Amino acid sequence: MRGLFLFFTLASVAQAITPSDAEARLKMAHQIARERNDRSLVSQVERLGRKFKEELPSDAETQLSELEVKVGIDAGGWSMAGQPLFRPTPEMMEKSKALGQQLQAAMASDDATKVKAVTQEMLAVLGNQAGVPDGRRMGKKPQGMQLSEATATKLFLDAIKSLGSPIKQLMEGTPLPDQMVRLYGYLLNACADIQPFVAKHQPADIPDLQKLAAGCAKILITLQQPTGHLPFPDLRGKNIRFGDMINRQLDAGTVEVKDGWLITPDPDGGSQFDTGVCGVALIKAGAVFQNESWIAAGLKAAEWALTQKCCANFNYNAFSMSLLAEAYRQNQEERFLKGALHKFRVGVAPGQAPNGRWMDAHNARTVYHIIILRALGDLATVVKEERTEIDAVAKPAIKALLDEFDAMGITVEALPEMLAISTLYPEDARIKTAVSAMASSIIEKCTDGKNVKMGSQPNQLAVVPLVK
Repeated sequence: MRGLFLFFTLASVAQAITPSDAEARLKMAHQIARERNDRSLVSQVERLGRKFKEELPSDAETQLSELEVKVGIDAGGWSMAGQPLFRPTPEMMEKSKALGQQLQAAMASDDATKVKAVTQEMLAVLGNQAGVPDGRRMGKKPQGMQLSEATATKLFLDAIKSLGSPIKQLMEGTPLPDQMVRLYGYLLNACADIQPFVAKHQPADIPDLQKLAAGCAKILITLQQPTGHLPFPDLRGKNIRFGDMINRQLDAGTVEVKDGWLITPDPDGGSQFDTGVCGVALIKAGAVFQNESWIAAGLKAAEWALTQKCCANFNYNAFSMSLLAEAYRQNQEERFLKGALHKFRVGVAPGQAPNGRWMDAHNARTVYHIIILRALGDLATVVKEERTEIDAVAKPAIKALLDEFDAMGITVEALPEMLAISTLYPEDARIKTAVSAMASSIIEKCTDGKNVKMGSQPNQLAVVPLVK
């Protein structure tokens, strides 16, 4: 009888799903399936959604749970490998929207106290949903593939060559069509990081490496705007998400398009992304390849970053924080260090949730968490007495990331960031384990032991030789 009672109890629970619950879970499943770029899974989610709209069947919970497992979500819809997914109430969403406007105003005031007051309200509204991401990526358990320094260097060069004609075009300093400028920043950064290893193990390839670096730097300097920021490509008709964003901004009269580029800074703070990535790359590569004009362009980008108010998107502020820290590392001008610390205190630190991630569901995503973590590491390497203040934010952030890796495997590429963190916190054995696993994951994306491709971001592959 007890078993029969349990069966009927579970059956009644299975039938208790409401149309709104089903819709919310299907929306999450659809999002994860799209991020996995699996058209078959996307179609399955969409078919079930159409079926549920007609009528919610008695076994809706069973059908939905089975589909969630296929997508990679735990049955029940609100976690992946036991790691929670954002599940807000309508009241949370309504109050968060109003507080978001207050946060933007507080950021613009440059007053950390005002920002903290708003973020504390937001944390109270979100409760246990603070710092929970609205999407996660499937993790990977790498096989443990490791390479010697010389072999890792060769892998990078071979992967670059596998890209073919686009690399030759970049060597000539000609931009690729419809690409964000961050692509050239990532490649330039990669050239700077791999240069010592190429000089040591494959010196015959140095001229081509220098040519690629020079071509990417030329593109960035040519595109850099007089104020110092980098533009964004006009992707209308080419990218749904960014095309819609650009149309909204044009309708509002907040941006200007010229020669295929948005030449005015993003009013929402997004220009800090490309300007930060490319400014850092220009300064780093300028130092490595001994080119003062590249350094000057990077410092010009940092000058622009100094003038920007913090915005309500914490990871945007983090890009400027990294750039200003790099500018200070290059010339030791205190105003750059002061600016980086200001970005930290006003635009980054106040948004951290108790779980170590950033409080809103967007910035709580691992890909954005890494951006903030990178900036914390960049700042920690150039400060002195402020290190304790940064550690108080960085250590919970590192724990949150490592906990996800332990539960799900490697979910993001973040090898430069993890290597930097490992030097800052050498006593943390979990960081060392994550570095090895991430290096293996990147290697496995780029080679099966015979064939080679650029299966990762070039700036990620470029630091594999550093992993011992």
